[in-house]
Amino acid sequence: MRISTNQLYDNGTNGLLRNQYDLFKLQNQFSTGRRVVTPADDPVAAAQALVTEQKKSVNEQFLDNQANARTQLAELESLMKSVGDELINTKSRWVEAGNGAYSDAELKAIAVDIRGKFQHLLGIANSADANGLYRFAGFQGATRPFVLENGQVVYQGDSGARQLQVEASRFTEVSYSGHRFFEAIPEGNGVFVTGAADTNTGSGVISNGSIVGAFTGGPYSINFTSPTTYQVLDPLSNVLSSGTYVEGGSIDIGAPAVARVEITGAPAAGDSFSIRASATESIFTTLDTFIQTLEGGKSNPAAFQNAMLRVGASLEQGLQHVLDSRADVGARLVELDALSALGDDLDVQYQSQISDLMDLDYTKAVSDLSKNQLQLQAAQQSFLKVTSLSLFNFL
Repeated sequence: MRISTNQLYDNGTNGLLRNQYDLFKLQNQFSTGRRVVTPADDPVAAAQALVTEQKKSVNEQFLDNQANARTQLAELESLMKSVGDELINTKSRWVEAGNGAYSDAELKAIAVDIRGKFQHLLGIANSADANGLYRFAGFQGATRPFVLENGQVVYQGDSGARQLQVEASRFTEVSYSGHRFFEAIPEGNGVFVTGAADTNTGSGVISNGSIVGAFTGGPYSINFTSPTTYQVLDPLSNVLSSGTYVEGGSIDIGAPAVARVEITGAPAAGDSFSIRASATESIFTTLDTFIQTLEGGKSNPAAFQNAMLRVGASLEQGLQHVLDSRADVGARLVELDALSALGDDLDVQYQSQISDLMDLDYTKAVSDLSKNQLQLQAAQQSFLKVTSLSLFNFL
């Protein structure tokens, strides 16, 4: 086959250009540290790397959300701790107020302190985060959750809780409804609550009672037909049982018994005591009742003691409620720590996959560079030799 001079030059030039391009490609890889600089270098690897980078980006967003949620929950738990500390201090003042030697003036001095705690708790309930959103307003973050109306604390938020997505299928609550935390606290012993009628004339004091069975029905009442005899009545005023009053003795409520109470002091004929299922009570209502009881003094010792026992039971329920709420927040923080540890591991795994697909293997690249340099030099030398051939050199 005849090879023309033009074909000889064209083929030689194209070969040199191919070798120069391969050398340029290697030099570009060295300068970037990437094996795949453009998708054309390895379309399959480039596509796989793009998918992995998208997964890594989503995982990084989840990690950011987890850090954000952890910060908000830590601040929320700190506020809950402050509420618990105030209730513990209030319980100490309750114990102090139970000192029989205290005068009405001393009780009013304690009431002043409790009123200060009331205002402090109200301030915590209306606290806002760095974005100006109220923490205890539910979904109504821009609405001040608790306001004073006619001396009563009224909740203006809702029962929702703001959430953040911290994993593909997991949302975590980063706020707390003020109703759930400050208001949804069971009365009495958590199952039922006892009380004395305002019209009682004797000195009888009823305990907070203990649970015997599944408390149903109610309200029940204990009516004294004389200072030494009583009847237990159901909600329809039917007599369930009767007995002789023994101070401090147990009185079973219901048939069969579902609750047990003790009465001390000297009830008078016509005195009545109630036992009803627990509703819920606000922390602010408990403190307000405590303040009013202290300010009312001991003009009626039995009424004072009955009110104090109920306040003490409500404070116990409030403290337990705060502890349960803090445990709930703590469980969320533990879950976030576990999710963050998993997310960190995934981030390392995704980065490793991207590196395997895209990064340059320097050992192989150095070998290829030496080989391509040698090929280019050989091509240049051979092109020079071939193009220098001429018949005139042999004449």
